Amino acid sequence: MKPNIIFLVIDSFRADRFYGKEKSSFTPTLDKLRDNGVYFSQNISSADGTILSLNSIFNGVFPSITGTREIKLLLKSPNYLSSLIDEDYSIYTVMPKLTSFSPLLNINSNGYSYSGESPPDSLFDGVGEKILEILNSPMKSPWFFYIHLMDLHWPLNVPQKFEDEKFGKDKYDRVVSSIDYHLKKFIDMLNLEETLIIITSDHGHPIPYDEKDTTSFEPDLKLGLKVGKKIMPKFSHKFGASIFNKTREVIRNRRLQEVNQNLTEYEIRSRLPPFLQSLFDELVRTPLLFSGYNMESLIIKQQTRSVDIFPTVFDLLGLDYSGRIQGKSLLPLIHGDDCEENPCYMHTIPHEKLSDNDQVGIRTSKYKYFRHARNPSLNIHLYDLNQDTLENKNTYKENPEKIHEMEEIIDEYSNFINNEILNDEEILNPEEEAKIREELKRLGYL
Repeated sequence: MKPNIIFLVIDSFRADRFYGKEKSSFTPTLDKLRDNGVYFSQNISSADGTILSLNSIFNGVFPSITGTREIKLLLKSPNYLSSLIDEDYSIYTVMPKLTSFSPLLNINSNGYSYSGESPPDSLFDGVGEKILEILNSPMKSPWFFYIHLMDLHWPLNVPQKFEDEKFGKDKYDRVVSSIDYHLKKFIDMLNLEETLIIITSDHGHPIPYDEKDTTSFEPDLKLGLKVGKKIMPKFSHKFGASIFNKTREVIRNRRLQEVNQNLTEYEIRSRLPPFLQSLFDELVRTPLLFSGYNMESLIIKQQTRSVDIFPTVFDLLGLDYSGRIQGKSLLPLIHGDDCEENPCYMHTIPHEKLSDNDQVGIRTSKYKYFRHARNPSLNIHLYDLNQDTLENKNTYKENPEKIHEMEEIIDEYSNFINNEILNDEEILNPEEEAKIREELKRLGYL
C-alpha cells in the first residue's frame, strides 16, 4: 500500500532555527516528529531564493540546468509530480497565489491559493483552517499534499498570542513557535503509520543581530520631505526626493559603520537588507526531515542536498523515475550504509538585471566556495567550514589548489546533459513576465 505524503515547505526556514543550540522556539510538535524521524542536519539548498530552489527540487537537477534566470516554476516533462500522478497519486496543494507558482496550481484541481502579497497570508489568516479543511475532506488515496507556508517570509509578523519570550528570543523564533502550534492540529488528523511527512524549506533568511536590521539605523526624514514638498516647486519634487533618499543612505551607513565596529563578519551581514543575493549558509542551509511512514529515529550529519529529496522519496516508495537527474537517493544513508558525500551546486536568485552580485558556488561539508557568476576572477569567497562554521574568514588567497578543485566541480555540474536547459515547457509571454516582476517587487525581491 502506497503511503500518503505531506510535503511541507516552510519558506525561509533556517536549519539552525529548526534544530540546534541557536534554536529558542517552543516546538513540541516539530521536536516529536524529529525524535521519531530521520533528520538531515546538514542539508543544502541549490539557491537563496524560492523559484530556483523549487525548480531543483521538483526536477531533480541544479539551477545550471533548470535555468539560473528563471522567475517561474518549471515543471519539465517528466517531473516528479507528474510521475506521482502516473502512479495514481492525487495531488493537493496549498500555496501562495503568485503567477510564478501557477504551473504547480495547474497540475491539479485540488489546489487552494492564498494571498502571497507582502505581507503574505499566514496560518492565522485562514491558511491553517484551509489545510485542516482539506485534511478533513474525503481525500482520494494515495495522495500527495504540497503545502507552502509563508509565515517566516519577510516581513515577519508575530501573532499576538506568541509575543512572549517563552516562545523565542526574537521575532523569527516566535513565528516558528506559532507554526508549530498549527502543525499539531494537522498531525493530530493523520495516521502517521500510513503517511510520510517531509518538512523542509526552499532557502533560509538573515536574522539581524540584536534584531536591528539596516532600516533600524535610518533617520526619519519624512517631516522634512513633507515640508520640502510644500515649499519647493512641483517640478523639483522628484529631484528633492532623490536628495532626501541619498541623505538618509549616507546617515544610515555612517551609523552602521559605528555600531558594526566590534562585530564579526557574520553579525555585520546579518543586518544587510533582505533578499540581497548571497550563498552564505544562513541563506542556503535548510532543515530536512522525513517522519511518519517507516521512519526511525536518526540524525544524519553528512551533507545532503535539496536536489536529493525526490530521488529519496521514489526510492523509499519503490517507484521508478524516467527523468535525467543530478540528485541522489538518501535511502542508503537512512539504512546506515556508507555513502560518498556529494557536492552541492548553488546559484543566487536572479534580480531584474544582471548584477555583479550574481554568484555561483559549490559546497561540501568541509569547504564553501562561491564567486561572480560570470567571471571566475571576481568576488571570490572560500571558507574552511571545519574551522569557520559562520563563514567569517575568507581564505581564497591562501588556497588556490582548492579553488581550482571547486571550479572543476562547477564545470562538471554546469555541463550535465550537455548543458541542456530544461525550458521545454510554457515560455513566459511579456504580459506574464511583467506581472511576475511586479509581484516580486511587492515582495521585496526586485
